Amino acid sequence: MAIIRSEQYVELYSELAELMLEANNVDLPSEILLVTEANGDVRYTDAAQERYNDYCDEVEAVLSKNNIIKVSDHEYNVLQVAIDHMIEHQEYDAAAIDETYSDEERDDICSRLEAAKKLKALFS
Repeated sequence: MAIIRSEQYVELYSELAELMLEANNVDLPSEILLVTEANGDVRYTDAAQERYNDYCDEVEAVLSKNNIIKVSDHEYNVLQVAIDHMIEHQEYDAAAIDETYSDEERDDICSRLEAAKKLKALFS
């Protein structure tokens, strides 16, 4: 599973859909896909916008099928706090290691701490 913020998710599927639109229409003249407004803004033609929207739906289906999910900023922050709490807990356990712990127990605590720190780096 891949967890990304909503704005990153939109950027990802938008870019992929745009690439699909361009790749699948490479032989068409640009005026078939783009129109320039009187104020200078460039946008997709209605037909191209409809294709782009379809590609967005296709890309989102592929992302979903592959467990790439979006989370709100609030959910993302909760995840970061949970990871920070896990690190604190594992650091406490690591500091408590003494001769009464078996090698397996020490390795387990250190492994969990390492995993939590890797997750923190990924979600920072």
